Amino acid sequence: MEKNYKGVIFDGSTFPDSPYRIVPVTLNATIKEEYIPALNTALPNATKGLRCLLIAMTHQEGFQKRSRSYRTKNPGNIGNTDSGANKQIATLSDGVKLQADFITAITNGQKKAFPLDKPVFLKPDFSEELHKNQKTYGLGNGDIPGYKFVYTGQLDQFVKIYATGPRLTNSYINTIVSYFKMNGLSITPESKLADIIKMN
Repeated sequence: MEKNYKGVIFDGSTFPDSPYRIVPVTLNATIKEEYIPALNTALPNATKGLRCLLIAMTHQEGFQKRSRSYRTKNPGNIGNTDSGANKQIATLSDGVKLQADFITAITNGQKKAFPLDKPVFLKPDFSEELHKNQKTYGLGNGDIPGYKFVYTGQLDQFVKIYATGPRLTNSYINTIVSYFKMNGLSITPESKLADIIKMN
């Protein structure tokens, strides 16, 4: 029976109802043939850690032909909300730069939604998009639990604030940690974002 998360608030930043685990990560053709070349052009001197993070997140955001992130040239879906708002980017290379700049701004304490060493409360919510696309997402009926934690820059905290899906599953974290492992880098859900993007 599907669990009801209506009004539920978790203390901490781990979704408790599915385990962290290493999973296979197979990049689709669009990421291999379009995104990674754009990443190489836009950020030729990017660290391995930043590259892996951007690629894993782009994969998890569903970047492929006909997806919203592909249509908007916004591989990180930054500004593309569950309510249907879209942020259109001029070129895919610009979309990659937006991703990198966004991550950098977060690690530098320049984004209000990611207040370093301060309490964060993600209130319980309802996602019309998840509700309408229950078969596609497999994330329940649209009810989303809330979270309370002090934001210290941990990876698991970052993704809880960044995207809706990670509040209902640990698959986003599993994908990132697994992709790093595939590329010879060891991180955990508790690894700090600022440390991850410096890895080489």
